[in-house]
Amino acid sequence: MGGAAVLRGESLYRLRAGTLPFTYPPFAAIVLTVLAAIPPDAAVALLTAASTAALPVMLYLALRLPGPGGPAGAAAGREASTVALAVAAAAIWLDPARAALGYGQVDIVLAAAVLYDLALPATSRWKGAATGLAAGIKLTPAIFAVYLLLTRRYRAAATAAAVFAGTVAAGFAVLPASSAWFWAGEFASPGRVSPVQDPENQSLLGVLSRTLHTASVLPLWLALAAAVAVTGLALAAAAGRRGDEAAGFSLCAVTGLLISPISWTHHWVIAIPALLVAGRAVSAARRAGRTAAARLGAAGIAAVAVIGWTRLAQATPASGWLAMPAPALACSAAYVLIGLFTLALAAWNRLRGTPGTLRPPPADDL
Repeated sequence: MGGAAVLRGESLYRLRAGTLPFTYPPFAAIVLTVLAAIPPDAAVALLTAASTAALPVMLYLALRLPGPGGPAGAAAGREASTVALAVAAAAIWLDPARAALGYGQVDIVLAAAVLYDLALPATSRWKGAATGLAAGIKLTPAIFAVYLLLTRRYRAAATAAAVFAGTVAAGFAVLPASSAWFWAGEFASPGRVSPVQDPENQSLLGVLSRTLHTASVLPLWLALAAAVAVTGLALAAAAGRRGDEAAGFSLCAVTGLLISPISWTHHWVIAIPALLVAGRAVSAARRAGRTAAARLGAAGIAAVAVIGWTRLAQATPASGWLAMPAPALACSAAYVLIGLFTLALAAWNRLRGTPGTLRPPPADDL
């Protein structure tokens, strides 16, 4: 509908699919004119096929990112391909992947674009471009431009910013009125998307509103989101600067999902590679003889996978979200609790100087 509105010169943000508005930046609608130009069934098949194919690609790229030992910590190409295909067969049944496919969302494709960008050599003049383009289509990947900046890859961060600015300019050129309305401040208003207390909103803002039984939690949320953003980005940047890009990506992805005002369950597909990265860490711990740590890590990954496979976060009432019983409230906070625990564990290990990805930083980090 967004692409069709561009072709017909209609107002983008007056569109409704039932009660659902168009919420992406104007540039996304320009990109989606490709789908508007073909029959609807063909568009559905094309996007579903692209997302399904992007899932193992996303996992492959995550495995190819430098790990604890720097570039030597990346999986070999053949091994990465085999593992990515095997894990994708299971991961496609996780709630975020199922929701992304069921709703016809673009999150899997955008996650693959960000990972492709991070996998590019540091010397590539195009590094940062895919991140900027992804942010132009959907704002949430923009946090990875901040990650590039904090890890001192200034040219890549500038490239991401320039490409993103280009997408904004393209939106104004094609859809001036819709762009002016969107960028005047509406992009930062979560209420235009949906009630923030919707249980499918697996963000700090969503959990706070449901826990405190009110959607008026802005001051508290801003303070908490700022603290989580600083902590998460600091941990991600520290990992990236010591060469562990896989951990840096994972921590940045989780941080972005937590602090975003709206993080639907399908947004969390960008955290699926973090499970694979955690699995590699468990395998490394087992090889190093740290049996207890490996067992605990494996149990944690299994628990997260079960939560995703059983769609536990969806075990909530269809209405009355500000007055849910305690069990439903706990279910509706599942992803956020997992994300916060991930950051807390990374911070704890960082302070302890755990070997591997969590060893003490080199001198230039101090």
